[in-house]
Amino acid sequence: MAGLIAFLKVVHLINAILMAWPFYALVTVNQRVRLGPPLGDRADTYMENIIKNRTVPCFVFQATALVTGLVLVLLRGLGLDALVTNPVLAVKFLLLLLIAALLSYVHFSVQPQIDALFAQAGNPVPAEVAPRIGALRLHRKRIASICMFVVLTVSMLGVQAWSPFPFGLTVLLVLAIALFTWRAYKSVTPYGWV
Repeated sequence: MAGLIAFLKVVHLINAILMAWPFYALVTVNQRVRLGPPLGDRADTYMENIIKNRTVPCFVFQATALVTGLVLVLLRGLGLDALVTNPVLAVKFLLLLLIAALLSYVHFSVQPQIDALFAQAGNPVPAEVAPRIGALRLHRKRIASICMFVVLTVSMLGVQAWSPFPFGLTVLLVLAIALFTWRAYKSVTPYGWV
């Protein structure tokens, strides 16, 4: 049993790491801004293909994190009611649902609108269409930053799922995560954490 729990912990952790995609999406879109016009060139096609083709893997990672997390709860002898009675598990579960909802919104609503505007506009994108694409991309970027904040917060909570940190430390870590997320939103983070 201990070996199975250890294996599931590793799979669960690896999925949390693989869900760090929003950080790399933010780096990608921040790099694209640095390139400047014209909108609709090969750089845009390349970037949009990378971003939209990561959605299905993200759903798979989320589903795997959910399943391994639930199995870990059950193997630890807790019932599914622990998702309500254990505050850390409850927050992790709700945040995972939030990420899934945000990803679904981007995948089924925002990204198709961006794709349709690019298809309709051609290359280069006319000046009257560019602001609409820009607004949708900014919306998607904001959602990616929220997802990044949530993924990092869930990872931090995962460390303390069975052995909680002092409340003050948890708050401090959430603030640090928020600051790093804001930095990733605003820049290409050329020096990582620094």
